[in-house]
This record gives sequence, C-alpha cells and structure tokens, in this order.
Amino acid sequence: MLACVAHNVWHWAVQHRAPVTDMLAMLPRDEQRPLAAQATQALADAGARRISVLIGGGDATQAARAADAFLQALGDVPARHRVADADQNAWLGFYAPLRAGLLSPQAREQLGTATTDTLADQALAALYQPVGGPRVGAWADDPLNLFGQWLAERGQMSRVRVQDGRLMLTDPAAPDHHFALVLIELPGSGFEIGAQRALQPKLDAAVRAAQGQGATVLRAGVPLFAAAASEQAEREIHTIGLGSLVGIVALTLLAFRSLRPRLLVALSMAVGLAVATSVSLLVFGELHLVTLIFGASLLGVAENYGSNYFSARQGLEAHERWAMLKRQVPVVSLAMATTVIGYALLALPPFPGLRQIAVFSAVGLVAAFVTVLWWFPLLDGSGRLQPTRFAQWLGSRRALWPSLGRRDLTVLLVATAGLVAWGASRLQVNDDIRQLQSAPPALLAEQREFARLMQAPGLAQFFVVQGASEQQLLEREEALTAQLRGLEVGVQAVSDWLPSQRRQRDDALLSARRAAELQPVLADKLGQPVAATTVSPNELTPQAWLASPVSEPLRAQWLGRLGGSFVSVVLLHGAEAADTRAELAALKLDGVAWVDKVGEVSHLLGRYRELMSVVLFVGFALTWGALAWRFGRAAWRALAPTALATVLTVALLAIGGQVLQLFHILPLLILLGLGVDYGIFLLEQPGRAEVRPFLSVTLAAASTLLSFGLLALSGTPALQAFGLTLLIGVFLAWLLTPLFLPSHA
Repeated sequence: MLACVAHNVWHWAVQHRAPVTDMLAMLPRDEQRPLAAQATQALADAGARRISVLIGGGDATQAARAADAFLQALGDVPARHRVADADQNAWLGFYAPLRAGLLSPQAREQLGTATTDTLADQALAALYQPVGGPRVGAWADDPLNLFGQWLAERGQMSRVRVQDGRLMLTDPAAPDHHFALVLIELPGSGFEIGAQRALQPKLDAAVRAAQGQGATVLRAGVPLFAAAASEQAEREIHTIGLGSLVGIVALTLLAFRSLRPRLLVALSMAVGLAVATSVSLLVFGELHLVTLIFGASLLGVAENYGSNYFSARQGLEAHERWAMLKRQVPVVSLAMATTVIGYALLALPPFPGLRQIAVFSAVGLVAAFVTVLWWFPLLDGSGRLQPTRFAQWLGSRRALWPSLGRRDLTVLLVATAGLVAWGASRLQVNDDIRQLQSAPPALLAEQREFARLMQAPGLAQFFVVQGASEQQLLEREEALTAQLRGLEVGVQAVSDWLPSQRRQRDDALLSARRAAELQPVLADKLGQPVAATTVSPNELTPQAWLASPVSEPLRAQWLGRLGGSFVSVVLLHGAEAADTRAELAALKLDGVAWVDKVGEVSHLLGRYRELMSVVLFVGFALTWGALAWRFGRAAWRALAPTALATVLTVALLAIGGQVLQLFHILPLLILLGLGVDYGIFLLEQPGRAEVRPFLSVTLAAASTLLSFGLLALSGTPALQAFGLTLLIGVFLAWLLTPLFLPSHA
C-alpha cells in the first residue's frame, strides 16, 4: 500500500501529470485523429483566458459612455477597448509594401476577364468619385484601388469597426443599436478557481456600472462557463455532498454506536482507489478522466463488503471475529467474483476507454475486498460489538416481506411486463452531447446573442488542413476556402491574411501585366502621362506574418509543424444546419479533414451505450453461471430481483420522460453488482429470524442511496441521470430481493 501511495504521489504531484480529458481518446487507436485532437486543444487553450463583452444597445454615444463606466469599474483587470492610430498605421504599414500580391477574388476575376477600356473607365470613375472605398496612397500608385478592395474584403470578415479609436459594432438587424466591444485577457487560465474568484466580483461590478448607464451587457467566453460550473459544483458539494455525509454518519452511529465502521469502510474504498490507479497507470501509462470518475463510483460497491463484515460482527466478542470472518469468506468472495466478472467484460471490446475502466474497476474491487479480509480484523479489536436497538429493529424488518408463491410470482411478472411495455412505448434515445449541457440558461442566451451580433465562427465544427510544407498548407487552404464560399459558408482562415507565395506571385504578375496595358489607355483618356505602377518584389512569409501583431486574431489557427507536417485550422460560421454539415463532411480535398466534435463525441457516446448494453446482458449470463455453481437450482432467487429491478428502472425512466443515454446505462452495471450481492447475502442465511443479513443489505443499500442516489438532485445532467438510475434501481433491488427467498425460510 505504501508503494502504491508513493507511486500516486510521484505520478500526480512530482511529475504533475493530469488525466486525459479528450473523449475521443477512448476510441480504438486507428479511429483516433491526433491532429484533430491537437487542433481542438489549441483552440480551447486560445479561448481559455479570454472574455469578450458587448456593451450598448442604444446609440453610439451611450455605448461609449457605458463602456467607459464598465472599464473603470473593472479596475486593474487587463482589458482592451481602444485602438491607437499608431496600431492602425502599423497594420497598414505591414501590408502596404506587399500590396501587389494581394488581390481579392473579385479583383482577380475582374483583372482576368475585363477589357482594358473597361478597367480604364473604372479607374477614372474612382479618380473623379468624391467618396469611394478605402484607399491607401495616391491614385496613380493603384488606379484600380486593388489594395483598397482587398482591405474592404478583410473588413467585411468582421462586423467590428474602429470608430473614434474604439472597437464598435452595429446590430445588422437594428442599425440604430450600437455596441462597444471590450476584450478581457486573464493573466491565468480561466479554469483556475482562484482566478475565477478574483475576477467575478470585479466583472459583476463592471456589468452593474454599464447597466447603470442604461446599456445591455452581453458576455461570452470559456472562463464564464468554467466559473458557472465551479459555482454549481460548490453548491452541490455543500448540499448533496454534505447531506450524503451527514446521512451516512448518522446511519452508522445508529447502527453501530461508533464511527469506526464508517472509517474502515472508507479506508477500504481509499485502498481500492490507490491500488487501482497505480496498476492502471502501470498497464496503460495514463488514465482517462472518465476512467477515474466511473471507476471511483464503481468502488461504491465495496460498501457491501464492509457493511456485511460489521453486521456479522455485531454481538460477537473480539476473539470471535476470526471465526466469523472464516464463515463470511465464501459469501463475500462470491459477491466479489460476480461483480468483477461483470466489469471484466468491459475489456472484451477493442476500446481503450472500456479496457481502462475494466482494469481499474476490477483491480479496485479486489483491493477493497482484500482490505476487508486482511485489515479489518487487525484494526477492529475493540471487544464485543454490542448490537444497538436500531440495528436489531432494522434487521428484524425482514420478517415483514412475504415469500412469493407461484401465483404471486406470475402477478409480479405480468405487472412488470405491463410497465415494460408502457416504458417501451415511451422510450427515447438521444446520445447528443448537447443534452448534457448544464450551463445556466441566461449565460447560454447571452452567448447566442453575442455570437449573432459578432457573427463569430463556431469551434465545434471546423476543417483541419495539413501540408508537407508551409506553402502547400496555404495552397490547400485556398482551395478549401474557395469551395466553402461557393457553398455560401462563412470562413475564417489564415490564408485570407497570409496568401500562399504562389498566389502572391500569380497575383503580382497579373496586376503588373494589366497595369502595363492600362497605363497608355489612361494617359490617352487623361491627356497627360501616367506614371508606371511599380511592383515590389517582396513576398509575405509565414515567419514575418506570425512575428507581426497583425496575426494575433488568427494566430491560434496556425498550429505550425505537427507530426512531420504543417497544420492549420479553418473556422466556419453559418454551418449550423444539419444539411450544411452533411455537405461539408462530404468535401474531399487532399490534406483536408472535417472535424465535428459534437457529432464525433455524440457518436462515441452512442457506441459506448450500445456496447455497455451488450456487456450488461453478458454480465447477467456469467453471473448466473457463478451463482449456479454456489446455489444450484436456487441461483435464480439471487439474480431475478436484480434483473427485474434493471428492466423496471429503464421502464420507469422512460415513463418519467427521461431520454435514455450512456449515463443511464453505466449505473445499471453497478446495479448488477450491488443487487446480486444483496441476493447472495440473504440467500446464504435466508431465515426470517436472522437479523444480521438483512441489516447488512439494508445498510449497504441505504449508504449507496445516500452516496450516489442523491446525485439525482444534481444540476449536471450526466450526474443526475447516473444518480436517478441508481436511486430507482438500488431501491427496487433491495425491495424485491426478500420476496424471492424460499418460503420455508
């Protein structure tokens, strides 16, 4: 045990390793896409420290005034709202020397197809037109304003404009509604609890200050969702966690008049976790977060072993505990074996995640079981464990249950079949990961409105582009964006700001050729010489672009060299419809991969749900075999209550309107282990006058309901589904098991 503790400390604290959080890492290796995972992580890291705020809703003056109030109340939190003239000039100064190689698609098409006279007329119209598009430099340097067209196209990619040095936005649906944009960059990660607690009061005060100016405030960013999740977790720890702890401690004191049983049961679970973690790390080299969460909850089954020990220990002197334990070993061993069989089945499918869960759970349960056998007798030498009045009363309640005869059993099966049929008619299955969303509705509404106003690209669906060189990467991006714009999908791509050198050279040659053709025509129409347009030989390189501040908004999309190739991400907006996503997924281009994180994770959850369902059925079959070896023809009496509880739980969930998903199936595996244990303990000593077996089963069931069943009150959908399933299932298994004991007992 000391070696396991040392190994855990070395792995987590010394090496600062963290659990794997990518859901797709649970897939077989040939189905995993490392580049997609790295791209997702890069985008997540870029957004983990940023909060964007829109302030306004009225005229521009009011929005500016409210933004100033917001910034003043925000205090020393790093925020950006203004753009200095020097910054704008530096941005233009970076691209201006490279203007010859920067053409918008419209300008490129126009230069390739229009006649020289048509181009000359357009150039003269631009000369005489008092108000036109953006222009940098003199007319003679760029008669067709090709650079201005390129700038205008870049400007249309964002609705944010610089007005009087401020970042401002106008609602396209209501042109009289103006908003000021404030960008907040946190010094640390938005997932750090300390950073959240330091920021939240200042952010709330800033929001109140802006609202005091009559403005609407819309916030968006990963740190906001992380803070909401932290607050919810803290509330649930204080309510559900504290309620669970108080209930279990009270139950232990009532049953044993001592906290030692509870402490030793907790010790067995801690040993199970430590050993399971060490063995799993040695086998797999890393652990997935889902493995830790699911495996830790499975070790709640170890509650049965400890409760059985102390229930059997009641009324015995200290020296009698060894003989008692010798009698208990076959019973508890069978209970442990049937449970481990079910979890070991998870290792059969070729899914790394399932195999991790299988090894973790099986090893943890065996370690907890061995702790009960080897440690409990050594740490429990306190003399006679006197039965309490409450324990005697609780154990004697077994006499209230009748034993079902053949007619009673038929009635029960018919009633069960009716409920199952009703549940089947209402059964709904949906594995969409968005069903597990637990963020506050108000925050989600803010995020949606912010995304509408900003026309911000989504991060759930995108394209990953790779190439053998930086230039091949950019060329492939350009081919992709051309197709996407043909589908009328909004695009945010690096190549829009960093064209490939081939495109720059082609555009520069095209511009130079048409400028040479245009010069004499313009001179003739103006009646005076027109200076020849000079073309700079400079070309924009990825290194220069990345080193410049102009790349900051898209820098997270340039992933650089990964695994021997260069990789970038192309983000989209306007691709929410299912038909559009299907069209995008069907695009086939060299070096281009479609990534739909929502779809992939949802599909993975569905596959795991189906696999877990199969494993559950196989688990019942193997458990039946183990029980038959011990009980012979009476084995059905130990298994039938759990089987009925399982199907009734699913039926009741469906009748209650629950949409079935993975986190309703996972606890059914736990229910199999728990319920069969109840049957084994009672069938070993089926007499109605026996107090200890029913006391053991009832205490174990009550502790499980208090520790896991209360999760049904959680605001997190996955935990709520998990807890509600166990709440119903464990109660039904406990309720039904005594009914199936022999009538002569």
